[in-house]
Parts: sequence; structure tokens; C-alpha cells
Amino acid sequence: MADTLYLKKRRQGWYFAMKVPADLTEKIGKSDIVKSLRTRDLTQAQKDRWPLVAEWTAQFEVFRGKRAWTPAEIEEKAQAEYHGTLKMLAEHNESEENVDIFAELEAEKLESGKVNDLDHALISARIAAAAGRRAVMDGRTFTLPPAFGRNGVDMETLQPVTLKKRRTGEAFADAARRYIEEIQRDPSAKLTEQTRGQYEAVYRLFDQWAGKPSLDEIDRKQAAEFLDKIATLDPHWGRSPQTKQRTFSEIIKDFGNHETGLSNRTINRYATALSMVWQWAKRRGLLSSENPWEDQYRKIGEKRKTQKLPYTIDEMKKLLAAQPEVRPEEQSHPNTLAWLCYISAYSGMRLNEMCDRKVEDIKQEDGVWYFDITNAKSEAGDRKVPIHTRLIAAGLLDFIRHHGSEWLFPVLKPGGPDGKRSWYISKRFTEHRRIASREVV
Repeated sequence: MADTLYLKKRRQGWYFAMKVPADLTEKIGKSDIVKSLRTRDLTQAQKDRWPLVAEWTAQFEVFRGKRAWTPAEIEEKAQAEYHGTLKMLAEHNESEENVDIFAELEAEKLESGKVNDLDHALISARIAAAAGRRAVMDGRTFTLPPAFGRNGVDMETLQPVTLKKRRTGEAFADAARRYIEEIQRDPSAKLTEQTRGQYEAVYRLFDQWAGKPSLDEIDRKQAAEFLDKIATLDPHWGRSPQTKQRTFSEIIKDFGNHETGLSNRTINRYATALSMVWQWAKRRGLLSSENPWEDQYRKIGEKRKTQKLPYTIDEMKKLLAAQPEVRPEEQSHPNTLAWLCYISAYSGMRLNEMCDRKVEDIKQEDGVWYFDITNAKSEAGDRKVPIHTRLIAAGLLDFIRHHGSEWLFPVLKPGGPDGKRSWYISKRFTEHRRIASREVV
């Protein structure tokens, strides 16, 4: 037998039908509530009756004095409160800090648990308005909740809404922190301090943009929106020492809408750094959704079109024009740079490999002098690099014997996040290269 509770068929259409309690017939003025459901389909009518049952049951409680407002009336008032609060925050041009304080004060009211249904909805609406305002300030999209009340009603469909609580899954910021800590525990896998700083900068940027989300809250659309937003940043946005103290909106204001923006290669690096947090969480059972960063990578050009071109012969002549001194009166950065250019040209060693050498690393075996490279960037990097005869002819061995120091280049001082001895001299080389390039032109 078909379920026709609260339903009545007239001709070929279905109607909602509900008896008015006897004690309320006089107040309401009728004994039956009858309303067309505008459908001939029984299955559809069975679904459509329940919002009306909930609404009229609440209406009966209002008439009996058990409640002041129905869920639909509460939602209508809360919607108005939301839009009014959002307008107020925009007109007063409140700062991010003030908007956050406003939301926190409202949240404290909810946490007290001593609010009625209407106040609960109004407070929730004000909190949502603050979240919406922050999203606008940070350049994010914001989805308006379908309802604000404890027993909400969608104002478009009049369907009852069971509000979903914020997911209590792993917070992104916590997962990112734990991921970094786990990597750094293993000396063979740990990131350099420079790379770690780059990862943490991206993680801070995303966490602020997304409003301190949990991992499960982020979908592919949001991931793509974030990458689109940061694509306009100045390529050097993260180099300022004050970056850690800046909010997302301040970074966008100061460095956004750049003429060039970030390269696709850099954007892909950011996406990879974020993806690794989700991969880590997946392996630990902390993630129930997909990894939103997979396949978010952007096309990069062919290597020969995008990678740095080799120096021309004329450029090499300019870079190697300065003859290094073998017996300088005192060690200096210009002379050190001249030696580094020579060694680099005749050995192919990395800059920090050259700068990190001690005199004891210059060895001889079977009559051949060589650089003994240990603790390189990778295991394959540990090797013996023969010292070219041109370097010996230029007086490298005499230079070492003359200065009598522990380090091959004693003037170099450690610098940068990883304490590399190449940190400062690399900046001098950049300037040296620019000068040489202008002279070639």
C-alpha cells in the first residue's frame, strides 16, 4: 500500500494535507491545511511534503507559545542580518585584525550555549559575514551557508537543512608543520634551510588565503584558484625579510598584479610543495578526500627556450679577464672571485663546492693534483676533480702555500639560511657578470 501520509489526491495532482490540532482551529481559522504540491508524481509528492510538515509543526508551536519564530522566519531574519553585517564591515573598511576580533567575539557568544534559536541564527550570520568580508580582502571566494539556524530552512527551496559542522579533520597548518618536522629528522633526507624557508612561505601563504582550512575542506577548484591568484605575484615577493610578518592581503597588495608574475615553473614548484603535504597525510590516514593538487601543473616551455643560455666566447673572455693574484698582500673578495671564475671554468665544480674547500682537500695521487669533494649535494657528488694544468700554471698551488690558512678562500664568510660560504660571493659574481655583459654589448 502506497505511503500517502499528509497527502491527498485531487483529480490527477497531489496535495499536502494536514489536520490542524483541535486547540488551534479557532486561532488559525480552519481545521485543515491543504496546499497543492504541483506534481502528479507520487514519489516527488512524498519528498515535497516533509518541509511543509516541519514548517506547520513549528507554526503550531508558535501559536501555543512554545517558540517565538518558525525556522523559516528565523532564516529570513538571519539572512537580513548577514547582508546588513557584511555591508557594515565594508562601509567601515575594517582592518583584517578588527574583522577577526569581531568574529571571535561573536563566536564566544555561541560557545556559551545560552542563546535561543533566533539569537543562534543571528550570531551565526554575523560570523559568516565576517568570514565573507575576510574572503573579499584576501581575494578568495566565499560560499554562503545554506542556513544559519539550528534547524535551518533553505530559503530558496524551503527544504530543511541539517547544518554540517566544520570538519574536524587534520588542519592544513598542523599537517604542513608535521610533514616538515618528519623530513628534517632524517639527515639524509632533510631539506636545506633555504628550501625549507621556501616551503614554509608557500604554506603560510596558502593557509591565510584559504582561511586556516582542514585538509578535507580543500577541493580542486580552490587549489586552482589559489594558483591563479599567486600567479600575479612579483617573482621576488618572498625575498623581503618582512615577508613572514605580512598577511596574504598585504602581500597581494604590495607584490600582486605584477607585469610578469610568477613563471609556470615556479607555480609548479609551489603546487608540488603543497601536494607533498596531502601525500604525507594520505599515507597516515589523515585524508579522506583526493589530493587537490594532482594534475594542477602548468605547461612550461621547451628547455632550450626557457633555460639559461651558455656564455658566449666574448662573455667568457670578459668574465676571465681579471688575472688572479698568486701572492696578494692580503686576501680580498675581488681576487677570490677571480680565482673562483678560473676554477669554475676549468673544473665544472659548483660554486659552494669551490667555496667550501679547505687546503687539506687539495691532494695528489700518482702525480696528479685534485680537489677531494666530500659532503656534496648528493652521494654522486662526492668525487675527485683533477686540477687542470691551466690552474696549476696560473699559480693555484703557490696561492695556497702563500696564504697559509685552513680554508682555500679564507676571506669568505658563511651567510644565508644554510650558512653557505658561497652566499655573499655569489652576489658579487652577479654584479660582476652584469658589468661584464654591459662591456660586451
